[in-house]
Amino acid sequence: MHWTKVSILCLLGSFFLLANKAIAQDNSPYSRYGLGDLHNNQNTVNRGMGGVSQAYSDPQSVNFINPASYSSLLLTTFDVGVEGGARSITDKGAKFSSGFGTLSYLQLGIPLITNKWGLNLGLRPVTRVSYNIQESHNGTFFDTLRVPLTSKYEGSGGLYQLYAGTGVRFGHFSVGVNLGYLFGNIENNTRLAFPDPNVYASHRMFRTTYNSFFYKLGVQYRAKVAKDMDLTFGASGSLKQNMNARQETLNETVQFDASSNNYVTQDTVSYSKGDRGTVVFPEEYGAGIMLRKFDKWMIGVDFNSSQWENYKNFGNKDSLQNSWKLAIGGQFVPNATALSGYWNRVAYRLGGYYGKDYLQLEGVNMPTMGFTVGAGLPVRRMPYSNQYSMINLAFEIAHRGNNETVLKENIYRISLGFTLSDKWFIKRKYE
Repeated sequence: MHWTKVSILCLLGSFFLLANKAIAQDNSPYSRYGLGDLHNNQNTVNRGMGGVSQAYSDPQSVNFINPASYSSLLLTTFDVGVEGGARSITDKGAKFSSGFGTLSYLQLGIPLITNKWGLNLGLRPVTRVSYNIQESHNGTFFDTLRVPLTSKYEGSGGLYQLYAGTGVRFGHFSVGVNLGYLFGNIENNTRLAFPDPNVYASHRMFRTTYNSFFYKLGVQYRAKVAKDMDLTFGASGSLKQNMNARQETLNETVQFDASSNNYVTQDTVSYSKGDRGTVVFPEEYGAGIMLRKFDKWMIGVDFNSSQWENYKNFGNKDSLQNSWKLAIGGQFVPNATALSGYWNRVAYRLGGYYGKDYLQLEGVNMPTMGFTVGAGLPVRRMPYSNQYSMINLAFEIAHRGNNETVLKENIYRISLGFTLSDKWFIKRKYE
């Protein structure tokens, strides 16, 4: 294995360990609704351009947003991304912050017929639940007795996708599909505690386990507008899908144990392994356009929408609404073929987006917006090597909510992607 691959994989391992440590500190009250916080589903290259991806394709980059792009693959590409950052939430003057980190995606793109037919195998998170909220209030007992109570709400878990996709080119037209398996579980806990330590607190656990197949279709059309310039149209989406799920509930009394600084079970009131049912995952679609000058620059615009009003969890709706996002972004390379001057071959990226979030709390729409910058750093390859590697960076500043919403949230996210490309199945000339 080439030394650059070894060093990159070691660096990746370090970031992955830091991400696992940071995710335990995350606290997002908004993840209490629906299936949790929706994961940023673009790869690092597209994140640096504001998320523009519907009409994007590249011989050495795996764009899983639109599976039609797999037809452009020239090299076998191992693509992995991690992310980390900070979240700041404001609630009526009060402010609290938390950190987060996670693996963004893991995928392998393989050209079956160079620049005509490609395959992608991947794994990525879809949603994440991580919240810890405490609320003090008064409870009324026997009609007149008022007692101060403390309610604590905790949630964890999320959903993941394991998928395989393929894309085929017919002249200027490409079609593709992602097929895979959606799995994971989400656990919600509510604890009601009394001021008297001799009175047992109550604890309710509610866990939903998901497992179902899914699909996504994509198309792209590329038209040449000049000798060194083309214009690509892209679209992808899926219809409403029913996910299989099972619900599990536990009701118990607990007591605080000072020695372990935790609550321990005193008595199980009820337990139900739960019934199987369905969760309606809404239809989603997107379309975009991208103008590109070969080895120089590209600029694109995307529009994406998801019909979250159709979401149902075992027949129950939630505080969700149809969402949309408009994104614009691009990339510029000073001189991709320069023999000297490393920074001439770096890809510089910029973008932004604005839209309406899928959450609607207390009947108020929640706007979302963000600004991104990024860079693609080529890794020097050794002589006589068929390896082509790239380190991609993206920084995002995002905002959700306004003065009318329950909370306002600022997110600062750093994404780091490693693209390791190589020529496979080369016939040896000398034995």
